[in-house]
Amino acid sequence: MGLTGFAVNPVVTALAVRFAGDAPTLTSALTTSAFNIGIAAGSALAGTALDSSLGLTGPPLVGTVIATLTLLPLSALAVRVTSHSCRVVARRTAPADPRQAQSAPASAHR
Repeated sequence: MGLTGFAVNPVVTALAVRFAGDAPTLTSALTTSAFNIGIAAGSALAGTALDSSLGLTGPPLVGTVIATLTLLPLSALAVRVTSHSCRVVARRTAPADPRQAQSAPASAHR
């Protein structure tokens, strides 16, 4: 779990900074703050669950609920992306036949 947490943080921060536009420093600070808030909130919820009647099953239950809540929107995005048909639009910038490329400048000067 720690390996995943340490691997996800820089990737998400780099993606956020890439799309930040004019405020990359602010975006980097906000993503780091969001990770820290998530760690604090998860720890507080697990501690509260540990003190409840759930006992030792409380923290794993909190982790399962948080993981499920994380996977739901990711699954919806994955289904949405794969359900849309991709259409590639390209314009040929060079003739397919190299012989046409050699004769094109000559015909342009006539």
